Amino acid sequence: MSTRLCADLRRSCAGIAVAVCALTLPANGQARPDTLFLDDLQRAAEQVDRRGVQTELLAKQSLLRLQSIRSERFPALTATGTAQYLSDVPQIGAVLPGVRIPSPYNDQYDGSIALRQPLFDATRRSRTVVEQAQNLESQARIRTALWQQRAAVSEAFFGVALRDAQLRALDVAIAGLDARMRVASTRVGSGAALPSEQLLIEAERARRMQSREELVIERAATYDLLSALVARELPAGAVLSVRLPATSATLARVTADTLHARPEFAQFERTRAVFDARRAVTTAQDLPRVSAFGRTGYGRPGLNALGRSFDAYWTAGVQVEWTPWNWGRTRRELEVQSLQDATVRSDEAAFRESLTRAALTERARMQSLERSLAADDSIVILRERILQETRLRYDEGEVNAADYIARLSEHLAAQLDRDVRRLRLNEARARYLTTLGLEVR
Repeated sequence: MSTRLCADLRRSCAGIAVAVCALTLPANGQARPDTLFLDDLQRAAEQVDRRGVQTELLAKQSLLRLQSIRSERFPALTATGTAQYLSDVPQIGAVLPGVRIPSPYNDQYDGSIALRQPLFDATRRSRTVVEQAQNLESQARIRTALWQQRAAVSEAFFGVALRDAQLRALDVAIAGLDARMRVASTRVGSGAALPSEQLLIEAERARRMQSREELVIERAATYDLLSALVARELPAGAVLSVRLPATSATLARVTADTLHARPEFAQFERTRAVFDARRAVTTAQDLPRVSAFGRTGYGRPGLNALGRSFDAYWTAGVQVEWTPWNWGRTRRELEVQSLQDATVRSDEAAFRESLTRAALTERARMQSLERSLAADDSIVILRERILQETRLRYDEGEVNAADYIARLSEHLAAQLDRDVRRLRLNEARARYLTTLGLEVR
C-alpha cells in the first residue's frame, strides 16, 4: 500500500509541475480551446474599456471644429434693422437765415444686409494645425489610459494562477493525509497507537480543508474580477498561460530605447506639438487681417443724412485690421508657452527615469528568481525523499503523526515556494515587457 501511495503522490506532484510550467507555453505551441493567454486578455480589456469610445467621439468633435474654421473663408451675411428716435437733428435754417430747408425727421428707420468676405487671415491655418494637434494629443491620452488596464489584468491573471497552484498543492497534501488517516485508524483499532494519532491527522486535515475553502473563495473572486475586466464570462475550467521568452536573458537584451514604445511618450510628443502650434497662432495674431465688405439697405434717411424720404443705398470697400502694438502681450504669451513646453519636457525626463529604474528592478528580480528556482528544484527533491522515508517509517510505527505532519508541511512549503517563484518569475517578465511598452507575447 505504501508503494502505491508513493507512486500516486509522485504523479500528483508531477501534475503540479506540468500545470505550473504551462504558464511558460511558447508562442508557437498548440493551445487548448479553453486556454486563456495573458496578452489576449490584456487586449480584450483595452477593447471593452468604455474610454475607448472616446477616440471616435473626440475625432468627431475635432472634425466639427475644423469645419467651423474652414467655414471662416466663406462670406458672412448679416441682416440688421433699426428704428430710432433722435432728440436733436441738424437744423439747416439756423446756419442760413432766410433759407427754409426742411430738417431730417427725428424718427429714423433703416434695414440693411451686409456681406463680409475675409481675404487674408494668417491665424486660420495656424488654428487648423492647433486643432489637429489637440486631437492627436487627446487620442494619445486615451491610449495611455487604456494601457494602464494591462497592469490590472496582469495582477488579476497571476492572482488566479497563484491560487490555482496553492490549491493543487493543498489537494496533494490532503490526499496524503487521507491515506495516513486510514493507516492511523487501522493502528488505533488494533491497539498499536493511541487515538490522539488519528485525531492529530484529522485536525491537520481540517486545517488544510479550511485553507482550501478560503483559497477557493479568493480564487473565485479574483477570477470574477478578471472576467469583469474583459467584460465577458470566462470558462470555469480554463488554463491560464503566458507566451513569454524562455529565459530572462532574452528579455534583458531589450535596450532602454525600447521605452519609447510606451504610449506616454507619444502623449508627451503630441503635447509639445500643441505648444508649437499655439506659438504659431500667437505670432500670426500680430499680422494684418484683410477683408472685403459690402452693404445695401433701405431706410430714412439713407446715406444722405439730410434726406426726408425713404431711399435705397449701398456701399462697398476693403477693411484692414492690424494691431502692431499690444503692450507686450504676444511676448508674454510666447514665454508662457515656452515654460509649459519646458514643464512637459521635465515630466517626460522624470517619467523616462522612473521607467528605467522600474525596468532595472524587474530585471534584477527576474535574475534573482531564476537563480532561486535552480535551488528550489533540489530542495523539493530532498524534501520529497525525507517525506517518503517518514511516510514509510510512520506506516511501520517508528514515528508518530506529529513528525509525519511536520515533514509533510515542510514538503508542501517547499513545493509552494517553487511554484510561487515560477509564477512570480513569469509575472516579473510580463511586468517588464509592460513597463517597456511591449506586448506580452
